[in-house]
Amino acid sequence: MRITYKPILVFSLIILSILSYQISTKKIKGDISLPEPNLEFNFHSDIIYNDNGLRLDIYQPKKTQQTKSPVVIYVHGGGWDKGDKTMIRKNFRGYILEELLNNGYTIISMNYTLLDQKTHLDQPLQDIKDVKKWIRENSEKYNLDFSNMGIWGGSAGAHIALVSTYSQDKNEEKPTGLKYVVDFYGPTDLNKLFKTDANSLSLNFFKLYSPERLKIRNEKIIKLTGFNITDQKEKVIKKSTEYSPITYISKSTVPTLIFHGTEDTAVSITQSQELEEALKSNKVPYQFYTIDNAKHNFGNIGLKETRDVSRKTVDFIKSHTKYEN
Repeated sequence: MRITYKPILVFSLIILSILSYQISTKKIKGDISLPEPNLEFNFHSDIIYNDNGLRLDIYQPKKTQQTKSPVVIYVHGGGWDKGDKTMIRKNFRGYILEELLNNGYTIISMNYTLLDQKTHLDQPLQDIKDVKKWIRENSEKYNLDFSNMGIWGGSAGAHIALVSTYSQDKNEEKPTGLKYVVDFYGPTDLNKLFKTDANSLSLNFFKLYSPERLKIRNEKIIKLTGFNITDQKEKVIKKSTEYSPITYISKSTVPTLIFHGTEDTAVSITQSQELEEALKSNKVPYQFYTIDNAKHNFGNIGLKETRDVSRKTVDFIKSHTKYEN
């Protein structure tokens, strides 16, 4: 009997492509424990910023500022349903925090509404608006330049930051509009990330070979969109488009800084590459850095790379900050 290998090859390729799953032939470095950065700051913690009782932390330079301090909002990662504002001090992020403080920035690290079966992405996006409103209303008390703000996020936090910034109404809340966005390995196209157009044959094969990943994918879709991909596919695709940063890119999109690791198996680097192409085609100012051999969350980058990432991040932010005289 003659064996036909082509269908087997096709099905294998389908399985490998589902959910941006990657297999690398490289030997990936293990996680690295970085020394603690030298953080010195004035700290205001657990401040309630909206009617839902969500809290934020304020990190400010110890040196007295004669003028109001420019603001960077930090949005933590955690797959949209985990994590909290204290993550800003962990791993490489603490070094970016240190560099920002040394350059006179106030950093506001916020908690946002975590997603579940009944709470979807519209709520964290509203939380970003609430934080901006709080900053404006409390600018005198904390010496904040609310007309000179940007936003920084990682992973799911980067996705929320990108959607919030790219979709912000250019005429609404103009004084508190975000001037730039810093994106660390964030999803940019949810339909491609979750393969929402995958046919039943592809999904059956993936269910056979990796049922747990398929389950996680389906649960994430429900949490983000409020719809079930199994019997509400069109609604999922429509909502995923609405919640994809790449949907909103135009010539007026704010400057964007992107970092992504080449060995990221949680969010494929193609998500950032496609973001780059969209920014480039619309002539939006951007910088894109790939970190060789880095995993998702950059847990395996060393001190030298960490300091380089921190410097590049703060140099970008400074280049898009208008300092008061």
